[in-house]
Amino acid sequence: MYLVRNSLVAAALWLTTAGTLSAQTVRGNPNLGEIGRVEFELRRWRSDLVSELRLSDSGAGTTVDATEDLGFPAERTWDYHFMIRFSPRLKARGNWFKVVHDGQTTPANELCIGGLCTPAGSELASRLELEMVRAGVEFDVFHGNYGFVAVIGEYARFDIRPSFDSSAGSVTPVPEQIQLPLFGVKGRVYLTPALAVSVEGVGMKRQSEGVMTDFDASATYNMVKNLAVSYGYRNSYNRFTPLETTGDRATVRLRGQYFSVIVRF
Repeated sequence: MYLVRNSLVAAALWLTTAGTLSAQTVRGNPNLGEIGRVEFELRRWRSDLVSELRLSDSGAGTTVDATEDLGFPAERTWDYHFMIRFSPRLKARGNWFKVVHDGQTTPANELCIGGLCTPAGSELASRLELEMVRAGVEFDVFHGNYGFVAVIGEYARFDIRPSFDSSAGSVTPVPEQIQLPLFGVKGRVYLTPALAVSVEGVGMKRQSEGVMTDFDASATYNMVKNLAVSYGYRNSYNRFTPLETTGDRATVRLRGQYFSVIVRF
C-alpha cells in the first residue's frame, strides 16, 4: 500500500512538472507580441501614388506623372496582413491590398497614353487599379528575449489595370503585371514586453519582369497578448520592364503612413 501511494504521488508530481514545463515552452517568450499562433493585421494606409506611367500601344506614348498629368488624388486603402506561427522561429506570412485611383484633368499639351491621344485642352478621365498579392515564409536566424532578426522569402505579384476616356475616345490597355520572388530581412526590438519597433525590407530585380522593393517600419504597442495597435510607414516600389524599344517604362510607387489593429489567437 505504501509503495502504491508513493507511486501515485510521484506520478502526480511528474504530470504537474511536465504541464508546467510545457506551458513554459509555449509561453517562454516574455514579449506579448510573440505569443500568438495566428496573427491578422488590418491597416488603414495612406497610399500616396508617386509614379511615372508610360503605357504605349502601337506607337510611342507620353510619359505622364500620375498626380500632375492624370489628377490622381492621395488615397487611403485597406492593407491586409496575416501570419501563422509553426514554431518559435518559423512563420508563414502573406499580404494583399487593392487600391483604385480616379482622376480628371485638362492637359495643357497632347497626351498619348495607352493608345489614346487626348488633344490639349480636352478633358481626360483616368482610372488606375493597383493590386498586390504576397505570400511566403519568415525564419528567425536570431531569436532572443529582446527581439529577433529574420530572413524572408516570398512570392509576389503586382497588377496595374488602367483605363482612359476623353473626347478622342475611350481605351482600356492590356493590364500589366510583375511576378517575382522577393527576399529580404526583418528585425524587431522590444523596448518593453509590450512595446516593439520593427523594420523590414524585401526586393528583387529580374530583367524579364522588372523590379519590386518594399520597405516597412512600424512601432507596435501590445495592449494584451491578443490585441495590439501599430503605427508605421510603408514604401512599395514597382517598376515594369520597358514597353518600348526606347527603354521607357512604367514606375508605380505607393508610399505613406498607416495605422493598424492586430489580433492574435
